[in-house]
Amino acid sequence: MSTTAVTTLSEAISSVIQILLFTLIPFVVWLILARKKENFFIWIGLKGIGNNIKDALKYALLAFAICEVVGIIANETIMKEFNVSLYAGKGFSYLLCIMVYAYLHTALSEEIIYRGFIQKRLQNKLGFWPATIIQAFIFGLTHLLMALGQVNFAQGLVLLLYPMVPGILIPYVNEKKANGSILLGILIHGTLNFIVQLSQL
Repeated sequence: MSTTAVTTLSEAISSVIQILLFTLIPFVVWLILARKKENFFIWIGLKGIGNNIKDALKYALLAFAICEVVGIIANETIMKEFNVSLYAGKGFSYLLCIMVYAYLHTALSEEIIYRGFIQKRLQNKLGFWPATIIQAFIFGLTHLLMALGQVNFAQGLVLLLYPMVPGILIPYVNEKKANGSILLGILIHGTLNFIVQLSQL
């Protein structure tokens, strides 16, 4: 088995583990609070995006474009030395590996916990905008905490604030345009991560 194949298999296993871990807390809460009311997958937003697909896709594309432009500015300026891909310089033989990493390891697992669980539970109690701001802040804070001690003040500020951009735009697409589905959010998030990884191969 080639090094690329071993790395891709390892990434796939790691992705499955992360998805399971990030789904565990929502699943336990669902078992306790909502098992008799709603199917788990619908409860976390793993469902169809409704009938207005064209409108949902238009807003998803706009959200993606805004996130990408802000991300490029951040990555090419303040974050240039910090934001180095795990697979930087590996070459295009790692394309499948970075797809698994971008869409499964990060996007699917994070969208389940942040937009499928935290956003929806807060939204039920507080309404859309308060829930979105709190969820986006938690999302940004998590990115900052994972990098503490590795970044300077300006980089830390970007790590807090930049994730809040998709943390606000993705729930808007999900909840206002896509029938509460997190599928377009997974696509937006995964594609943002994929482009960062691809640009460094």
